[in-house]
Amino acid sequence: MITISLCMIVKNDEAVIERCLNSVSDLVDEIILVDLNSSDRTLNLATKFTNHIHSFDSTQINEESINYLFSLATKDFLFWLKPSEVILDENRLKFLQLKQTINSNTMKNLSLNFNLNSLTDQLLTRILCRENTISMNRENFNELSLTDPVLISDIEITILPYTNDNKINLIVYEKMINHDVQFSPRDLFYYAKALSDDNHYDKAIEYFLKFLRTNQTFEEHNILACNYIANCYHHLNLNELEQTWLLKALQYGKSHPETCCRLGYLFLEKNNYNSAIYWYKEAILNKNNERLKSCNPSCSTWLPHLQLAVCYDKVGKYELAYNHNEIALKYFPTHPSILSNRTYFTNLLNK
Repeated sequence: MITISLCMIVKNDEAVIERCLNSVSDLVDEIILVDLNSSDRTLNLATKFTNHIHSFDSTQINEESINYLFSLATKDFLFWLKPSEVILDENRLKFLQLKQTINSNTMKNLSLNFNLNSLTDQLLTRILCRENTISMNRENFNELSLTDPVLISDIEITILPYTNDNKINLIVYEKMINHDVQFSPRDLFYYAKALSDDNHYDKAIEYFLKFLRTNQTFEEHNILACNYIANCYHHLNLNELEQTWLLKALQYGKSHPETCCRLGYLFLEKNNYNSAIYWYKEAILNKNNERLKSCNPSCSTWLPHLQLAVCYDKVGKYELAYNHNEIALKYFPTHPSILSNRTYFTNLLNK
């Protein structure tokens, strides 16, 4: 049976560390933690599970801290996990079965991908052969090798975060690039998303375009890719390109409320109120379109009604404006702008 070292970097994770380690401590043979100067009770809580706790002087997770973490492991394989993640009961059983049945000679030259059960639903390399990732001379610790064949597992890692930090994902993907690993369409999409979340907009656009050029049938991911590209252009102050890519999203299927709301806002900014009204009404008409996992729920509830109130006020249709503001209020009864609008429209109609 293979042996596994759990490897984790922590910093001020007292809210989640026990939950995480409780879910995996009996599945692994060793737990290695590297702490980045925690100032809360993280380390006190972690000592219930392991004595292998080490310090690394850094303000954030980086390649050096990950290399140091992996260099401390002593078992056959390295399994890295974030404090905000857990393995739930059904998948704990699968993990044990995998550990008992997998042949170490077969696995020796493989990395193992787990499914990340979250809003992103992505695959990440989580188990790596230690022999292929570190030098036996720890003074000359080698970089993580991700050039080996990958085995896909149906084991799910579940994110239950209090915070969301994708720095590790970026490091892993960039190592894959450095080692000339060919990205799957899924890898292209989620690397681009990680870049976008980390404000690397130009590079994010590059990889979203690479994803779209693979001509996948994932309608949801194609729409999301277009929305993300539009968002990148928004941050780059290229509003015409932002509009182009929002319209491009419509080519991949039925309109989605978030796409419609964003188009409505672009036209509202240009004082093109009739076009803005059209797109906000489209958001309402398509409010039951819930195919996209990563979406803003406000775009199918109160937001389009609030914006329609603004638009109808601008074109002098005050009763319609009042009615849509009242609908928005039902969804969000404490929203200050909606409450302010109610007073404004009531006074206006009374006059």
